[in-house]
Amino acid sequence: MVELRFEEEDMARQVLTGQLRRLREASGKSLAQLAGETNYDRTYLNRLENGARLSKLAVMEALDALYDTGGLLADLWKLAQRDAFKDKYQAFMQCEASAVINHKYSLGIPGLLQTEA
Repeated sequence: MVELRFEEEDMARQVLTGQLRRLREASGKSLAQLAGETNYDRTYLNRLENGARLSKLAVMEALDALYDTGGLLADLWKLAQRDAFKDKYQAFMQCEASAVINHKYSLGIPGLLQTEA
């Protein structure tokens, strides 16, 4: 079984990328060899290990099966996915904090809302 080694302040994505690299290196495979066994491009696998890409769950499940990790990579992927989702809302919340209310008043009613009366 693979031992998880990470500090408490590490993000799930960093842990996932570290485990991907450690598993590949522990198996003694190069990226090219791994690409040949998984049918994923070598550069794609490299981006996964460097954290430039998060991938899809199916890729993590395939790598779990290859390394026989019992679902470790899929579980880490799910945590990393949550972190990525939170980051999008952090940017939204920063914009929301600086938002202001703008009231506009008009003497007339816009044409689409007018009736014959």
